Amino acid sequence: MENNQADTEIQNDLSTEKKKTNPLVLLKSWDFSALFLGGFISNVGSYFTSVAIIFLGLAFTSGLTENEATRAIALMTTFTLAPMLVLGPIAGVLADKFDRKKVMIVADVLGATAAFGLIFTTQMWHLYLFAIFNSSVRQFFYPAKTASIPRIVKQDQLLSANGFIQTTSQLSRLIGPLLAGFLIAAFGFDIAFIIDGCSYIASAILLFTIRRDLKPERTEEKITIRSVGTGLKDGFRLAFGDKIITFVIILFSFTILMIGMVDPLIVPYMSFEFGIGEEEFGMMMSFAAISGLILAIFLSIKGQIKRKLTFMSATILVASICLAFLGLAPYLPGGSAWIWAGMILVGCINVGFNLPFATLLQRIIPDKDLGKISGVIDTVITAASVTASGIAAGLAGVISTSWIFLTLTIAIAVGGIVGLLVIKYKKLDKIAQLREEEMKAIKELEEKEKKSKEKIVDFDEQVQLTLDKLKSEDPLQVPYPTLD
Repeated sequence: MENNQADTEIQNDLSTEKKKTNPLVLLKSWDFSALFLGGFISNVGSYFTSVAIIFLGLAFTSGLTENEATRAIALMTTFTLAPMLVLGPIAGVLADKFDRKKVMIVADVLGATAAFGLIFTTQMWHLYLFAIFNSSVRQFFYPAKTASIPRIVKQDQLLSANGFIQTTSQLSRLIGPLLAGFLIAAFGFDIAFIIDGCSYIASAILLFTIRRDLKPERTEEKITIRSVGTGLKDGFRLAFGDKIITFVIILFSFTILMIGMVDPLIVPYMSFEFGIGEEEFGMMMSFAAISGLILAIFLSIKGQIKRKLTFMSATILVASICLAFLGLAPYLPGGSAWIWAGMILVGCINVGFNLPFATLLQRIIPDKDLGKISGVIDTVITAASVTASGIAAGLAGVISTSWIFLTLTIAIAVGGIVGLLVIKYKKLDKIAQLREEEMKAIKELEEKEKKSKEKIVDFDEQVQLTLDKLKSEDPLQVPYPTLD
């Protein structure tokens, strides 16, 4: 009986949510436009560096064997992920204590410095140093950005807002690698680093123009080592004390543990197995963004996903199909054609998991806790990525890469099916929808109370101004009548 009543309430609430505004209305807000446009520009630049450092690393390891070169590239991935593991939760806590706008601007300026510094790299360890520094800086940017979105848009616009951001992410994936491959082949690696550095500067300028207050609610709280430690403890307690967040962390971590083995192996695999170079790899990465771009635009227009957890689990099954194409490519006629077939699904996987995940967090987590919880989630997921990178480096040369991909295909497919079964029998989607509506009601009540207080303050100020005006207009200073 209680379940039927809850289902009825959910349907009633969702029916009202269908009366949504056109998602293009979001673009009328300069604050939101500056946030997502800056992200688009810096993402395009980042893809230039992503393509360049991989092939620059291969150039530095040209004298090594295939297995040794693969391990060297995998080690670079490990250095990229390690700072995320250490700084993730700390950065999330600080994102709830500092002005998020300033955090993002400083991160972009430091990112530009790192990108320009790559021009002077001459050895492999220089790339490792860049990977550590740049990754450390971005750990402070992403929690601040995630926590800023609910301050800029309304709750019922969050999916559309995240859809716009995912759309620009896929557009940057479409444009960046494609241009990078041709420009690097024509002008060398330095052009990629210059473009990346300039893109960070452009992003920082756009962020500077945001007018909305992105400061934390408790600005009077002092930031000490103890307060940061308390924030870390609270972040882990809140994240793992919530059954919805815990489920997503477990599901996402398992998926990343499997897919994370692909990232350090895919470029050497394509290079040594199929002879794919910078230009074709750039085209493949761009091609991979097509499905993600289509899905992001569709979800932005749709404006809502009722069963976000189910959607995310189904996306994992798509990931298994993608890996199957990559693993079977050497054994099927057409060879690299199957690589292209697998790559087209990559963008769909990124959007299909990240967009509903980010929206769910923003809709069920209070603003004051969003930064620290995002930091904890990033840390746990990064731990899975670091572990995956280490396993991949260890397996390289022991087992063929294609067989590693096929083994991962089976494991990920099983994980996706188990996730769907757990969601169904635990009714996690229904619980998540109720949480979303509860948080929406709380935010609407807080907004009404805030406006009510503003009206009271405004009325008091008007009364005082009126009294002051009356006194100033009485030249004789005649006292007001009294009973005396």
